[in-house]
Amino acid sequence: METQYDAIGQSYERLKKQMPLARFPEGATFHRLATRPAGAAAAEVLDLACGTGWYSRALAHGGARAVHGVDISQEMVASARRTEHAEPRGIEFSVGDARSAGVLGEFDVVTAVWLLCYAETQADLTAMAATAYANLRDGGEYVGIEMNPAFDWSREPATKYGLTHRVLEDFDDGKRLEVTAHVEPEISFKAVFWSASPIVRAFLDAGFRSVEFTAPDLPEAAVAEFGAGFWAEFLANPTILGLRARK
Repeated sequence: METQYDAIGQSYERLKKQMPLARFPEGATFHRLATRPAGAAAAEVLDLACGTGWYSRALAHGGARAVHGVDISQEMVASARRTEHAEPRGIEFSVGDARSAGVLGEFDVVTAVWLLCYAETQADLTAMAATAYANLRDGGEYVGIEMNPAFDWSREPATKYGLTHRVLEDFDDGKRLEVTAHVEPEISFKAVFWSASPIVRAFLDAGFRSVEFTAPDLPEAAVAEFGAGFWAEFLANPTILGLRARK
C-alpha cells in the first residue's frame, strides 16, 4: 500500500539535517527522553514511525542493546535498510502500521517521533498506544516527540524553525493540517494536531499507568548558531513537546 510518506522517501533525511527545529530542540529532547539512567542496563528499543531510521541509528549509536525500527512506508524502510547495509549497526527494520503491528518483541523502551499526528481518529490514537503497550516489558516506557497540544495558534507560526502548519479543518479535539517543511526542495504532507486530552486518554485506555508531557530542550549549540533571539518565540510557544508514558 502506497502512502504519502513513500513520496517523501529519501527527502526525510533532509528534514533532520536542514530544519532548525529537528536539528536542535527535537534531537535534544529525544536524546534526553531516550537516554537510560546512569547504571541502567542497555535497552532493547522499538522505534515506531522510524522513517528512514534517523533516530533508530541514534539509539544504536547511543548504546542500545538492540533496535527494531518500524514504519508504514515501504520506501522509508527500504532507505533505512540500505543505510544499515552500508553502515551496519545491527538494526532490524520492518514495514508495519503502528496501529496494527502487533507484538514484535519485548522491549524496554518504545520510541516514536511524529507518530500520533498521523492518527486520524481517537481509535487510531488508542491503537497506536496499544501497540506501544503490547511491546513493552512491565515497567517499560514509551517516549516520543509530538506537536505541542497546547500550541497557541493565534501567535506567530513556526515557519522560521522549518515548518508551516496550514489548518485545513477544525474538529472537537484538534485540527487537520497540511504541513510544509522548508527544506530544499520543500516537502508537504497531511497531519493531525491533537489536544492533550485525547492523547492522554488513549495511553491510559491502552493500559499505561502514567502519561506526561515534558518541555522541549534547547541545546547551547542552537543558541550559538542562531542567537538567543531567534528562539524566543519557540520558547514562549513551543511547536513540539516530549511525551513519556510508563507501563
